[in-house]
Amino acid sequence: MARALRIRALQVPPSIILARAAQDRRLADSFSDVSFATWPDAKAMRADLDTGAVDLCIIPTNVAAALYNAGTPIRLLCVNVWGILHVMSHARMTGGWSALRRKRIAVPLKGNMPDTIFSTLAACAGLDLSADVQVVYCDSYLAAQDAVLTGACDAAVLPEPVASSAAALGGFRALDLQQEWATLTGRAPRFPQAGTVIPQDFSSADASSILAVMDDALGWMVANPDAAGALGAPLLGLAAQIIADSLRATTWMSMDAAAAREDLEYFYGVLTATSPALVDGGLPDAGFYNARA
Repeated sequence: MARALRIRALQVPPSIILARAAQDRRLADSFSDVSFATWPDAKAMRADLDTGAVDLCIIPTNVAAALYNAGTPIRLLCVNVWGILHVMSHARMTGGWSALRRKRIAVPLKGNMPDTIFSTLAACAGLDLSADVQVVYCDSYLAAQDAVLTGACDAAVLPEPVASSAAALGGFRALDLQQEWATLTGRAPRFPQAGTVIPQDFSSADASSILAVMDDALGWMVANPDAAGALGAPLLGLAAQIIADSLRATTWMSMDAAAAREDLEYFYGVLTATSPALVDGGLPDAGFYNARA
């Protein structure tokens, strides 16, 4: 007997992929019922994942690994989001990392992923955050955005779509941290930031069907950012144009979890070298990546 498919999403741009996928007739043909809804916050997301009340979602890859390590019966199907981080400045800034010297930099959520990636790349670039700059930690992305827009800070580390919102309000893009990742690590200009997870007991056929639908939904979103922005506006509570700008400024690609394993393990290593709590339990075992077994 076919099972229901409960699709849930955080109020962030990847929800557009899931909303588009929920409209795909192939899912209706494979599952008895397909439902889509957004979570109000990360706490609700964790509750649904912990209790098995969701079947398909896109979440940060470090969160997925930590949940798997803790025994939550999920697997990673694919990685969709490969970088959303930018350094935004109050005034136009040239000169790369050296331009940040003696500046005040707003960094949201100390110890979280944006902080860790920025700190890691700054160290690779030869910037001592304890001596060369003044880091101002903020308790939210919006607080960091406000700090740079008002001039209270010279720059801020912001994820999409907040970075695009800041740009629309007069901020400037100073550093694309995806490109800096490539320059400073010698790897591709991307890092596996978020991916699709499904229950462990999904059949290989169901997982393959979902992956095909998700691939097509992501492809449609990238090819049609303005239409995708219109679809996402009521989900994110942002103007469609800001969402479209954010989609253009984000690195999107669908990669099967098994194929992405090397990228993920390198990324997890970078995160845990500075902030071990970001991947509780360390590297997940092979079962985490084998979503279609």
